[in-house]
Amino acid sequence: MNWETIWREHWKEIYLYIYYRTNNKEEAEDIAQETFMKAIRSEHRYKDQDVTVIALLKTIARNLMIDRWRNKQKRPITTQMEPHIMFESDEKGPEELISDKDEVRYALSLLNEDQQQIIKYRILQGYSIKKTAELLRKTESYIKVNQFRAIEFIRNQLKNDDWRYCK
Repeated sequence: MNWETIWREHWKEIYLYIYYRTNNKEEAEDIAQETFMKAIRSEHRYKDQDVTVIALLKTIARNLMIDRWRNKQKRPITTQMEPHIMFESDEKGPEELISDKDEVRYALSLLNEDQQQIIKYRILQGYSIKKTAELLRKTESYIKVNQFRAIEFIRNQLKNDDWRYCK
């Protein structure tokens, strides 16, 4: 097989196939590239089989997307959070954890609307800065600055014991 020709003929179709399912440009590019590399590496396995190239590429792409999705599901949400607002739960009982969660929720409610949305998209949903900027129709710099400010604000609120009595 001439992989250069296959690449030219099918790259866009595979990329769009992945992009429409991931809704993430960078991830679609990564998976598309990985799809072609995996197809090239495993060419000997399907050489004698009666399968079209596009069907093979889409199958590989689908399996790679499923693998990434499973890996994301296995990762605990704390791995996506900034270290500034993570809690050590080893020594705390259920009551303390609920209290901490309430305190974080209250601190989040004190943020302005944009900062709340940025924290939601970036930390809770794991979106990239670029994707968050697109969703909020803001610049990437705006997202970075406001994410930093929001996290600093939350950190300061959680350090300050006096604020708990102001609810």
